[in-house]
Amino acid sequence: MVKIDTIFFTIVDRGKANAVLRKARECGATSGTILLGEGTVQSKLLDFLGLTETRKEILLIPASDELDTNLHDQISQSFNLSKKNKGIAFSIPFQRRTLNNSSQEHNISIDDERFNHCCIFTIVEKGRGMDCIKAARAAGARGGTLIHGHGAGVPVDSYFHLAIEPQKDTVLIVTRKEKAVPIKMRIYNDLELNKPGNGIIFTLPVSRTSGLFEDKAEDRKGGTS
Repeated sequence: MVKIDTIFFTIVDRGKANAVLRKARECGATSGTILLGEGTVQSKLLDFLGLTETRKEILLIPASDELDTNLHDQISQSFNLSKKNKGIAFSIPFQRRTLNNSSQEHNISIDDERFNHCCIFTIVEKGRGMDCIKAARAAGARGGTLIHGHGAGVPVDSYFHLAIEPQKDTVLIVTRKEKAVPIKMRIYNDLELNKPGNGIIFTLPVSRTSGLFEDKAEDRKGGTS
């Protein structure tokens, strides 16, 4: 049985996820799930031309810590994630939960100083995903990935429950932790998530990233990584 310490995510252009999964299997991965989605490109010219949406595939792979490190190194190198618009990868720490494990010492928190990034998940009615991304960009996000109407899940004893019903839009936004609160609040207010049935929003820690040009832009401005 494979030890699961993280869920490794890769977001690439449509048609490339199978090649990424083959490479991941060479690295030791035993399984993976591919979802279809849309990404957004931040550009005033493309906004004007109406060409900001791009077709994407999201690959999820359960991994041990050792495999996760290998996946970041090998996939980033093989698929040129260090170059702009080639894709991104990030890892969300995964903790199994049992009825007999009441100890708090292994709990994973978004405030943990080991994590510099987080992933904001927003689940709204189908058709409102782009409204969510617009709100996030207005608050400083560089973009997001939109998944349309797919069901997905994780083991019931994981430390987070995620059941995406059909006819929903799910938006993933990876950002630095210091940007998360204003982005979340802008989405929450603009989409009126305080009203029943309008959607939910939650944040999970990200333990490692590859290909995030947000980081490179911040570093050029003198920001810290």
